[in-house]
Amino acid sequence: MDIANTLRSYDGKRVEPFRAVGRAVRDAPREAIPTLLRLAASDEMALQAGATWVLKHLAENGAAPHEDQVPRFVHLLDRMKAPDAVLHVLQTLPYLELPDGEEEHLWQTLLELIGSRRVFTRAWAYNGLGVLAGRNPARRAETEALFDRAEKDESAAVKVRIRHARAAMRG
Repeated sequence: MDIANTLRSYDGKRVEPFRAVGRAVRDAPREAIPTLLRLAASDEMALQAGATWVLKHLAENGAAPHEDQVPRFVHLLDRMKAPDAVLHVLQTLPYLELPDGEEEHLWQTLLELIGSRRVFTRAWAYNGLGVLAGRNPARRAETEALFDRAEKDESAAVKVRIRHARAAMRG
C-alpha cells in the first residue's frame, strides 16, 4: 500500500482512507510509525490529519510511538496547520511515555493551545495539562488553578473535558 497516496485521498469528511491505512499497518505498527511520523510532519493537511489519525488509532490499541519517537510526535504540535491533526496529537497524549526533558516544552505548548479559537483544541489541551499534572504532582496546583479559571467562562465541551481530566489527574 502507498500510505501517502491513500491518506491523500481523504475528502475532508470520510475517514475511510485513514481506516484503510490503519488496517494495512496493524500487524506491523512499529515498522509503520516512522513513516507515519514523517508524513505527519508534511505541510499537506491531508497527510497531517491522516497520519496523526492512524498514530492515535495505533496508540489506542497499544502501539504508541516509542520513547525516542515521542519528542518528534509531540513537537508536531508546534508546526501543524490541520486542526484535526492537532486534535489527534492531543488525544494521543494519555498513551505516550514522555522522555525526560520533554515535559516543559509540552507544558508550554499546551498553555498556548488553551488559547485556541477552536473549542475541541482547547478542551484537549486542558486534558493534556491534566495528563502532565497526573504524572507530575508538582504541576497539580497550577493545573487546578487553570481548570478553576476555565470552568468559569469556557464552553460546555471544555468544562466536560476538564471534569474528565481532573478525575484522571487525581487517579
